Order: sequence, then C-alpha cells, then structure tokens
Amino acid sequence: MKTGSLRLRLLVAAAISIAAALFIAGLALTSLFEQQVRTRVMQELDNDLLQLAGSIEINEAGDINVLQTLADPRFQTPYGGKYWYIDQLAPSIKKQALRSRSLWDADITGNLGPEGEPLVAAERTIMVKNAAGDISLRLVVSTHVTEITAPLSRFRNQLTLYLSLIGLALTAAAWLQVSIGLKPLQALHEQLSLLDTHKSRRLTGEFPTEVEPLVSELNNVLDLRDKSLARARHRAGDLAHGLMTPLTILSAIARKVPQRGAEIDEQIENMRAHVERSLMRARLSSGRGDELTVLAETVEAVFATVQKLPRGSKIQWLNSVAKDVVVPLERRDLVELLGNLLDNARKFAKSQVLVSYSNESIVVEDDGPGVAEAEIAHIRQRGRRLDESRQGFGLGLAIVEDIADLYQLELSLTRSDLGGLRVKLGIKP
Repeated sequence: MKTGSLRLRLLVAAAISIAAALFIAGLALTSLFEQQVRTRVMQELDNDLLQLAGSIEINEAGDINVLQTLADPRFQTPYGGKYWYIDQLAPSIKKQALRSRSLWDADITGNLGPEGEPLVAAERTIMVKNAAGDISLRLVVSTHVTEITAPLSRFRNQLTLYLSLIGLALTAAAWLQVSIGLKPLQALHEQLSLLDTHKSRRLTGEFPTEVEPLVSELNNVLDLRDKSLARARHRAGDLAHGLMTPLTILSAIARKVPQRGAEIDEQIENMRAHVERSLMRARLSSGRGDELTVLAETVEAVFATVQKLPRGSKIQWLNSVAKDVVVPLERRDLVELLGNLLDNARKFAKSQVLVSYSNESIVVEDDGPGVAEAEIAHIRQRGRRLDESRQGFGLGLAIVEDIADLYQLELSLTRSDLGGLRVKLGIKP
C-alpha cells in the first residue's frame, strides 16, 4: 500500500482517533472504579468504627475495656492487615492506649503500619461519661492501602486487555468502512481504464451523491473532447471544400494571366480568408475562457470593421445594447461571432441592421428579404448558402454555431420585425 494512498491516510486517522478515544475512556473508567473501591473501603472502616464504639465500656476506676471482638478476623491476627486503637484525649488519669491484637506490640506512625506499609484510616472522637467525669476518646481503624490499589491494578490490567481488543475490532471495522467507502472510486478507476483502452466513451453506472458531481464533470470534459475532435474533422473537410473551388478556378485562368490578373487576386484573397477561418476553428478546439467582455463596446468595434466592406457604409448600423452589459465570452470569440453575423446581415440588409440584448440573449436583425421557415435548415448546413449568387463561402453561420456550441449558447433563426432574418443567441448562466 502506497504511503500517499487515500486508504492509508483514512486508516491511520481512524486508528489514531480510536486509540485516543479508548485512552480517554480508559482513564475515565479507571478513575470511576478507583472512587468506587475507595468509597467501599471507607464504608467498611466506618462500620468497624461503629462496632468498636459500641463495644467500649469504662468501669468505675476509669479503665477502658472492649467487650466484643470485631467481626473481621484480621483484627485478631498479628500484622493481619487491619488495625484499631483507642487513645484517650486529655485524660484525667493517663491510661495506656488500647489496640487490636493485630498490632501486636507495634505502633502506627502517621499513615504507616507496623511493618512500614502505607495505610488508609478512618477515625472518630467520642465522649464517654462515668463517675470520674467525661472522657474523650479517639477511635482509629485502618487497613492496608492495597485494599484499594490491588483491585485497581487488576481492573486496570483487565481493562487494558479488553480495550485493546475493542481497539483492534474498531480498527478492523474502520478498514471495512474505508474499503466500502472507497469502492465507488475503484469503480471510477475501472471506468477510466475503459476510456483509456477506448472500450467506452463515457463514464456510466450509478455513483454516490458525493462522487456524482465529479463523474458529471468528467463526462462534460469527455463530451467537449468529442466535440473538439468532431470540429477538427469538419475543419479538415471545410478546408478541402473551400480550397478546391478557388484552386480549380486558378488552374483554369492561369493560362490567361495577363488578362485575368484581378480574378486571380480575388481568388487568392478568398483562399486566405478561408484559411484564416479554419485557423480560428482550430483555436476554438483548445477550449473556452472564462473572462467577461463588454458587449456594447465590442459591437461598436465590429461595426467599424464591417462598414469598410462593400455596401457597409450605405447601411445604418444600430446598437441598442446598454453600456454596462457584459457577457461571459472571450473578446476575440465574441468579435468572431458578431463579425460573421454582421457580415451576413451586410450582404442581405436593405438599409438597416440592429444589434440588441435582452433576456440574457444577443439578437442581430436586418431588414433584408428574410428566410422562409423551410429554408432555415438549408442555410444551417455547412458550406451551403441561401443565395448562391452572393460572394461568400457559406461557412460564416457554421463558425457561429461552433462558437455557440463551445459556450453552450442557444442559437435560433426566425423572421425579424424589421422584415429580414433574426438571429438570437441565448446565453446560459
């Protein structure tokens, strides 16, 4: 497994999270158990104190006696682990402290037992009345601290074992979860392998919601690739078709160069324009940009160009686009698109061409003869012209469709209110 793999990263993150959670849980459980054990031990010592206090008797001479032995046999076993002693506080007559048999002849110093072992103790002070007056007694009962530490140690060892087993089980579950979670990516990898071997053209199948946007974007890229390849094939055909006629004409008139030089120049110019358009299509195949372009300013720039063409200065060019309108097209693509539309309008308009923008759409209209519904499909065919008598290659609208397809514009041809053709390019947000 590669160190940079997503599977390993997820597994390492899961293992660290599980270990941290179990460690904190172990600390919490150990603390709770220790509190419970300590509480139980102290309760036992308090019960022993109550038994000891109930067994005390003081005679007329002021002697202190313990009438009953405590129930726990360890109080009777030398160094048995549980001890008691009774000390007289401010006695009227100094008496020796009473102690359990388990202490034998040793003393308790601080919290240390007769053998120097640490103890945990409970004590109580009581007042006893007799003929000689009130006597204040301090009762102390203690036991080894192992009463707390021993069960705690056993609990900690068992807890470590079981938490380790739980950690292994959770890590295995995390591995299974990661494997199931990454399975769609494996399916995506297999689909991409099919694309690489040309066994498929698109990503197919059902994918989780989180992966579906990625699949959709990849399919869009694949569609764009297919369209680019299709445009490249069309460009090759257009180039061959566009150059064939001028070359044929040049071949026919080459013998009469002195008399037909102007015609040769015209055909050469036609060939040059056709090659330039083919090169433009090649640029489109590399993809689209995402810049914004001011529409009104670009329209005016294209107007200035088409006015220099034949009949251009005789036509009234109207721009009703607001100054602040921007469109999501690269400027050179927008210039190419408008240039072809306005050039076609120049050829057919009588006296007026109008460019407007409304409802997210660029509209170009002219007052020419217009196009019948039956002829619209005809003029949208590559290399076809509605009026074969007019100069041109019939590729202008095809170039417009290429740009519209690249930017996902909706192209529609209808009759204009001015009487001629109305070309509408709907811009998708």
